[in-house]
Amino acid sequence: MSRRGVFLDLNGTLVEPLKQERLDELTLIPGVVEAVARLTAAGFVCPVVTVQSRIAKGLFSMADFQTWFATFAAGLEAQGAVVVGPYVCPHRRGEPCPCKKPNILLYERAASEHHLTAADCFVIGDSPDDVRAARRFGARGCLVRTGWASDPRVVETALQDASIVADSFAQAVDWILGSGHWCPVKCFTRFDKTLDMRLLEGVPPKNDLN
Repeated sequence: MSRRGVFLDLNGTLVEPLKQERLDELTLIPGVVEAVARLTAAGFVCPVVTVQSRIAKGLFSMADFQTWFATFAAGLEAQGAVVVGPYVCPHRRGEPCPCKKPNILLYERAASEHHLTAADCFVIGDSPDDVRAARRFGARGCLVRTGWASDPRVVETALQDASIVADSFAQAVDWILGSGHWCPVKCFTRFDKTLDMRLLEGVPPKNDLN
């Protein structure tokens, strides 16, 4: 039976900082737990898909990261927020590999393991690669203005692939739980940090794989 999923980026979307030297530096971004709990209550599967290039750099091992994630996920679950995975690319950003975003290998793997249909799924992330992967996968990409996307130049780069640009993780979840209906969101349209309020009600999400 097919299920609905919301694929979640980790650094810059669920936790900060973007580039940790140690795993114990990672802390939850405010409002994330409550928002993931709402997705869980609505029946969404939430796989975490993440690039952890510091594994390749030797700052910590894959086993260390898996142990950290198990503790992290248990803490979320205790608050009603269930995440699955992690689906990890451990390679350096400059190292070619099939698992690094915006490649969709890890999304396909998670979808297969959890019986998810791409067209019924969403991706929440803070980078152009997150929403580009969503488009390639056939899901809808939600860019949140945290992490990398706190820079309006990053938002501008991601606009062509994003179905929505949200001020926060919670706002992206609001949109998802609204049955895919568009709502007013703030979108950067120029590099000079000028905000254009665009009422997107009724505009179909971008889901073009071309």
